[in-house]
Amino acid sequence: MSVMAPGDTHRAVLALGSNLPPREHHLDLALTRLAEVGVMVRAATERWNTRPVDAPPQPDFLNQLLLVEAAIEDGGWLEAAQRCEGPRRRWVPKGPRELDVDVVLVEGVVSSDSRLVLPHPALGTRPYLLSGASRLVPLWRPLPGGPTVAELARARLPPEWWP
Repeated sequence: MSVMAPGDTHRAVLALGSNLPPREHHLDLALTRLAEVGVMVRAATERWNTRPVDAPPQPDFLNQLLLVEAAIEDGGWLEAAQRCEGPRRRWVPKGPRELDVDVVLVEGVVSSDSRLVLPHPALGTRPYLLSGASRLVPLWRPLPGGPTVAELARARLPPEWWP
């Protein structure tokens, strides 16, 4: 993991998801694992039950977004997320999983790297991602000079998803 100088931290928004029982336990475990790799959770959304998107038939997901902070550089967030997931046990591509951790936003960072695209490509298409991000970091701008997360949420989400 790429670590920065002591005291120099960055913030990010991570998305947690689980659709294998016990779903709540897997999300709670992610919080413990984040702390173990030096990531501090600064805020969290409520948890939402969501249907899988572009995936084979499977159980619904339990999702939650977190505002986190750590002495991690941009690309290091992906490694932290993957370490938090633990051993990946995906029997079917885009199939059920115990824990999925995605990097949604890193404050002030845009990336088209093949390993980590920021902002997350699904930010504008999955209501829980945009709604959660607008609750946690409403004034962040996913793209320089573009609308804030809150402005995007108001423009793209039905009112029941507004913060």
